Amino acid sequence: KAIEDIIAEELRRAREAAKKTSGFTLTPEETKLSASFKSNKGKLPWPVKRGIITGHFGEHEHAVLEGIKINNNGIDVSTNQGAIARSSFDGVVTGVIILPGANKKAIIIRHGEYFSVYGNLNETYVKKGDNVTTKQDVGLIFTDNKKFKTEAHLEIWKITKNGTIKLDPEVWIAKLR
Repeated sequence: KAIEDIIAEELRRAREAAKKTSGFTLTPEETKLSASFKSNKGKLPWPVKRGIITGHFGEHEHAVLEGIKINNNGIDVSTNQGAIARSSFDGVVTGVIILPGANKKAIIIRHGEYFSVYGNLNETYVKKGDNVTTKQDVGLIFTDNKKFKTEAHLEIWKITKNGTIKLDPEVWIAKLR
């Protein structure tokens, strides 16, 4: 919900700016960044140096509990303890949040009309308003010592005329060879 709120606020600001012009518009820099982001679909670097996708996008049956469905707004990537999350593309940090109850952090980076979200972080290395570059370290991924699991979370969102849509990050990141 906190991630949705930050992206909704960005959308609200864009709509306010659009009212002053003739419709929903991006700055020339945002337009260029959006086009570049879109042209890199299937080629974006992974949010970690090494990892394997362990949680897929969308609604799925729960692995253990029969009849229960879970919905993943992104993908989960298992990696090594001490691994660092990194930006998948150039952009501007629009939010750094602490997820309530979990004491974990998430970073939202805007790439024109696209957003990438890096979640399940123990520490963050960037703050709101920072410009980031592709593969820049953005935070330390949380390790659950009880489950012996270090898992990064990546989401990709897009602003549209009708609001926002969540995209499957797996089709945006580079394929393993």
